[in-house]
Amino acid sequence: MHLMTFMEVAKPRWYERALVLVVQGIFFNAYFVGYLISPKFAHRVVGYLEEEAIHSYTEFLKDLENGKIENVPAPAIAVDYWRLPHDATLRDVVVVVRADEAHHRDVNHYASEVHYQGMDLKKSPAPLGYH
Repeated sequence: MHLMTFMEVAKPRWYERALVLVVQGIFFNAYFVGYLISPKFAHRVVGYLEEEAIHSYTEFLKDLENGKIENVPAPAIAVDYWRLPHDATLRDVVVVVRADEAHHRDVNHYASEVHYQGMDLKKSPAPLGYH
């Protein structure tokens, strides 16, 4: 959903969309093989990727607040998905996307720890109150 939202904001050309599809295809297959080899490692890598995404979105927010990037109205797809107010802006979208990334980071690091301890992820639900 993050990708679809920002594709609406950026309005990429056909070749940029094609590049995104190619990169997603490469990542999906590499991740699939990596997960088969070591789920612990695969979850940890995604956790770190999500940490980097949080940092990137934080920088994006700074640029929005400093006027380096125009704070345009939020795309309808984001308003509908995250149930944002109808007058939501790009800043509002970046805030909820960054929160999603923080949740994804926590879930993947937790999953890596479960695998590291030799437990089955299906039998190890996150504790109550967990992010």
